[in-house]
Amino acid sequence: MNNKEYEVAKAQFLKMIASVPLPLRNEIIAVIDNQTISWTAAYGEIKQNTPKAKKILEHLKKIELI
Repeated sequence: MNNKEYEVAKAQFLKMIASVPLPLRNEIIAVIDNQTISWTAAYGEIKQNTPKAKKILEHLKKIELI
């Protein structure tokens, strides 16, 4: 995923999470490096542009969530 694709995926994720009800944000949406990732954890990683953020976004694209 190049920088442009990353930014597009990030924008799609941020737009989508706004519509996720608060009680569901603790639900697991991915398993990355043997760690479960909830909506809330994904948001934190993606918002801070961590190395794990790219893996999360790639996974969400793969499962066609974004």
